[in-house]
Amino acid sequence: MRRYGVVLLVLAAACGGVDDAEISEAIAGALAPKEAPAYIKDGAWQLLRDAYADRGNAPLWVDAARPHADARALVDAVADAESEGLRIGDYDLAGLQGALDRAYGDRKATDAAAVLAELDLRLTNLFVSYGRDLLAGRLDPARVDRDWYIRTRRAAADSALRTALRSDDLTASLRELAPERPDYDALVSELARLRTVEAAGGWPKVSGPMKPGASGPEVTALRARLAASGDLDSSAMKSPGFDASLAEAVAKFRARHGLPAEGGLDGAAVAALNVPASRRIQQLELNLERLRWLPREFGDRYVMVNVPDFQLYAYDGGKQVFDMRVVVGEEYDQETPVFADTLTYVEFRPYWNVPRSIVVEEIAPRVRERETFLQANRYEVVPASGKAEPVDPGSVDWDDVESKDFPYRIRQTPGPGNALGLVKFMFPNRFDIYMHDTPATHLFHEHRRAFSHGCIRLEHPDRFAEFVLAGQPEGDAARIHELMHDGDMEQVRVKRPLPVYILYLTAFVRDGRVQYRDDVYGTDKRALGRIGKPASPAVVSALRERLAGLMKG
Repeated sequence: MRRYGVVLLVLAAACGGVDDAEISEAIAGALAPKEAPAYIKDGAWQLLRDAYADRGNAPLWVDAARPHADARALVDAVADAESEGLRIGDYDLAGLQGALDRAYGDRKATDAAAVLAELDLRLTNLFVSYGRDLLAGRLDPARVDRDWYIRTRRAAADSALRTALRSDDLTASLRELAPERPDYDALVSELARLRTVEAAGGWPKVSGPMKPGASGPEVTALRARLAASGDLDSSAMKSPGFDASLAEAVAKFRARHGLPAEGGLDGAAVAALNVPASRRIQQLELNLERLRWLPREFGDRYVMVNVPDFQLYAYDGGKQVFDMRVVVGEEYDQETPVFADTLTYVEFRPYWNVPRSIVVEEIAPRVRERETFLQANRYEVVPASGKAEPVDPGSVDWDDVESKDFPYRIRQTPGPGNALGLVKFMFPNRFDIYMHDTPATHLFHEHRRAFSHGCIRLEHPDRFAEFVLAGQPEGDAARIHELMHDGDMEQVRVKRPLPVYILYLTAFVRDGRVQYRDDVYGTDKRALGRIGKPASPAVVSALRERLAGLMKG
């Protein structure tokens, strides 16, 4: 957990004559009712009761003289919540301010123990609310990303928070709640930088397209824009023309935005350059939230596919060992969902069992047009009952394929022309999504690789097979080549099942730089309306001043 800005000091005035035992007794009394006070929401009441029971109802944050240092650190961290893309308005800081006033603003209070107990409970509730958001995100992904099916950490948040509240160092336990992924800290830093850019008026608009050798105010604006995003060293600002250093900066920018290395300052690059800083800020905030939805650890050995990046990454020993291009599902009803599962077996020279939707929409109409279509493309008609013996396509009523009682299924026989290529990788899931080879290798040279019916096509399936089957006889490169190119279909069990994470991140880190990708499925656009607007810098500043005034000492 990072801390920015001023450290909030605390009031020295005392609620005289009250000791910790009396505060503990008041806390026990406050926790006795079954129903929570109005200021405690989101089902946190039982967690608070359990957390205080763990400590014999002793106060966690205050004593009669002043709040503890952990209380100062907690308020300081929450006042900085916007720096991590959270929303300061989600936390009842106005109620906390009132409780501080009552606890330390009136030396003659007759109910000193009770008001101190309320303040302690409010601080614990603040810890729980803020900590839960750090652990698992402030939003339910099911309401934000309609195709997100990875379980968040929210179900385990209460036990993690209860453990954190047992700590003797609450400040340290708070810092440990945020995601530990390197991407997270890098996106937080980028968010702070872009907010500075936005506060200064944003970055200049770029004209174009433009070619090396150009000069004039348009080139000056381009240099300023690239310097603002960190793609051009500020020392190169004085050069008047579109020279080699500027061309290199354009290439860097293109790479960070998923554009082909060649192309220079074409229309696609100009469009990406002219996305406002405010829009990139929203993108960063949303992807920080997505990182909070993910498991805290992926393990030492796993595979990750980032759909908007059209890329697969393989990790071993916690480090990336290779990556490759992939083809993912088309937009609309063939989108590749976000989920996690475990790769457990590999099929070499697989059959392709054609999904019913494809049979109805694509294959049956072609069979009606040309009777030899199935044979020419190595399709077989087999009984839906599971019997493998093919039937004569001429005996099938192809006008009846839309019927629920249609008694056949279509499969494509193994071989080079098979839609799944020569190998597929299975991680059984409810979406019937898997990874596979493809004969349509030309698609890997496309910039926007969303062409499949939802499954993931691999650029280098043989190399991936070596990784998946490493350490077992079938993982040898020569054996994999044999299994892919000779014989019948063969299934190989993966002795070390491999976690697979299919993600949707439009802002992430690669090679130490923040990357941005297009919102290929429109998911960002739908989600941004849910995350809400941040508090303005003026509001945050005013809140800091009010809290500092209350907690000065």
